[in-house]
Amino acid sequence: MYDLILIRYGELVLKGGNRKQFTNTLKQNIIKQVGEVPIVAFDRMYLNYSEDNLRRLNYVFGISSFSPVKKVETNIEKIKEIVLQELDPNSKTFRLNCHRNWKKFEYNSEQIINIVASQILKNTNKKVDLFNYDEKINIEIRENYSYIFNKSYKGLDGLPVGISGKTLHLISGGIDSPVAAYELMKRGVHVDFLSFITPPHTDDKTIEKVNRIVQLLSNYQGGSKLFQINYTDLMNYIGFVSDQSYKINLMRRSFYRIADIIAKKGNYLAISNGENLGQVASQTMESIYVIGSQTSLPIYRPLLTFNKNDTIKIAQKIKTYEISIEKANEACEIFAPKRPVIKPTFIHAEKLENELSEIKELENQAIETKMTFSRFKNILQ
Repeated sequence: MYDLILIRYGELVLKGGNRKQFTNTLKQNIIKQVGEVPIVAFDRMYLNYSEDNLRRLNYVFGISSFSPVKKVETNIEKIKEIVLQELDPNSKTFRLNCHRNWKKFEYNSEQIINIVASQILKNTNKKVDLFNYDEKINIEIRENYSYIFNKSYKGLDGLPVGISGKTLHLISGGIDSPVAAYELMKRGVHVDFLSFITPPHTDDKTIEKVNRIVQLLSNYQGGSKLFQINYTDLMNYIGFVSDQSYKINLMRRSFYRIADIIAKKGNYLAISNGENLGQVASQTMESIYVIGSQTSLPIYRPLLTFNKNDTIKIAQKIKTYEISIEKANEACEIFAPKRPVIKPTFIHAEKLENELSEIKELENQAIETKMTFSRFKNILQ
């Protein structure tokens, strides 16, 4: 049985004078995830060992890797004893690694490896193999206690969620926007969500998909907010515009005006989405410019240059892909014209909006009377 979980920071170690702020945020996020307070060292944290804690650390950004460890008094005899106990009885070859953090210890790393390896060779039939080994035993020498481990698990890396501020993220039931949210969390951004529904054109399945995706993503940041706008009246109103090829552009411009109001009221520092350059008509450079002009906030597009297959791989890894591909009636698909404009102009979009004299009033009404709000908690079982 292991004693502790050793947590490595990775990128956070390089933060210089800001390191304490980053590690404090990571510490708080670990507390939220596991319900326990880790012990903080300069370049490590230590957490009580349990299989559940191991599993939950897979959802915490800012961790480079983590290992279940045996804690032992920093004494060469004690170290030899514990290493022998921890050896895999089925392994035939081994390799020893040693990191001597406490430089005042009487032996250097190479000497420790030689002493411990000799003990193994004397007491077992195992052989040393530096390249094709069956198991690798790691020894970390610290001032009061040292740590022995033979397993390491890759963490999520990145920065702890919350260190980079918060964004209001436009979420749909598709593949891209959930992955974009995950990528933003990886850079320390807390993500809350805004979705648009158009009942009866969009069905309950669409709403359920978004809720399930937001819940799954909430497990990576300890909770999320979801703002949901009933956009039916606005969609129908935009449908009367004289140039039907601009309908999607006008709808998305409207989305951003609504998002801008909600974001500024909620003190969000940015708006974000899952746009990918050139993927669809509303994501050409011209369309992105015309649509994005409706907010003065920065717009984060973490997937802008992603290959679709790479996006799908991430979606599969974080388990949003299976939800996203479930069939449902999406508002944009229903509303899309047969020949959408690929290179819209700012002037023509404004001209068309002048035909829709009530659009901004309807947007304010949607925020005031047709918006619902939900909170999602971390529900890792």
